[in-house]
Amino acid sequence: MGKSAQRKRLGKIKGWKQQQGSARPAAPAVGAVVAQVRMATAAMDFGPMDTPWDAFTGTYPTVADAIAAAEDTGALTCFAFDEWGEYERGVRRGPNGWFYEVTLYPRMMLRQLVKACWLNAVDRDQAVEQLRRALAEYVPEALRRPEIEVVHRPSTTTVPRIGWTQCLSAAGLETWEDVHLVEKELPLHDLATVAEGQPDGQRYASTVSEQTFALFRSHGLAAQACAGCGMAVTDRHPHWPGVWAAVEHEFGPTCDRSLLGRTESAQRVGHVVEEADARPAQALTGQEPTVVCQNCGVRVSDQHPDWPGTWAEAGRHSDPVCAVMGSMGADDAGEYDLLDCVYPHVPDGADSPAAAAIAAAKKARYFLQH
Repeated sequence: MGKSAQRKRLGKIKGWKQQQGSARPAAPAVGAVVAQVRMATAAMDFGPMDTPWDAFTGTYPTVADAIAAAEDTGALTCFAFDEWGEYERGVRRGPNGWFYEVTLYPRMMLRQLVKACWLNAVDRDQAVEQLRRALAEYVPEALRRPEIEVVHRPSTTTVPRIGWTQCLSAAGLETWEDVHLVEKELPLHDLATVAEGQPDGQRYASTVSEQTFALFRSHGLAAQACAGCGMAVTDRHPHWPGVWAAVEHEFGPTCDRSLLGRTESAQRVGHVVEEADARPAQALTGQEPTVVCQNCGVRVSDQHPDWPGTWAEAGRHSDPVCAVMGSMGADDAGEYDLLDCVYPHVPDGADSPAAAAIAAAKKARYFLQH
């Protein structure tokens, strides 16, 4: 940041502080309202929900406090989220001193595509660089800025953490209010509208576009789409070895065949990467041997025609997903869950090809990012 821009930014901070100071006479009225809200909250027996960023700024009340705590490691960050995006915020030491950094991560369908591509890769180290280039090109030209980079940040798990980042010099930033004032003008936040998987800004789409799949493939990534529902899928999910699965707990290995015009059924059918492999749901004959799932207690069979070799519910639902799920809403607790825990049935006293992989993954903290 140049000196003139720095002076302009500090002027905004100074003006903002003056405005805050001039507003202080009204504080008693505001305080009365706050007191009323607190009393009402206490009466309902619940309090305001703190976020990880609230805890971070509570632990380090000033920017200087955070920098002092980061002297040994060179960085101190916190995962933070709102309705528009999943972020990592904090301070980091660079060649020209300390700066405040914000990183925006892919979410929803784009996040699923990133995860599936990484799992599908033969060389996952190379896939990280390929994903960086793909995410840089994914941003529409009108939103690209030279000061926004795509970075691979240290992860708390084996799954990489890749996103768009932008930074500000920490010089002159004293309080987190100072930070908020200048951060809200960062061009990085314009990318939040496309971070879900639709460059045109469409929200809550069921999958990314064919153009996005093509873009990722052009960078050498194995971006596989289900021919039935369009979801990004992998057959290398550690819970579902050899089974095409979407890496999100809402879908997992099951497909609704919506793109192929199949009607919704109580029976669950699997993802397919070739349309010719899609077929209507089938049923057990009733003669297949069954065992009890040790986690959810339902009877399961590994001889269901829709799920050969995979333990699936032996009732009318034929669902291979166990009702006991692993993540249990961990994202709401502030953890960046790069690989949601969708568990298969694990039969009591019988072999499950996924059981050992699940045990190893949990031991290695494979799933949850903090």
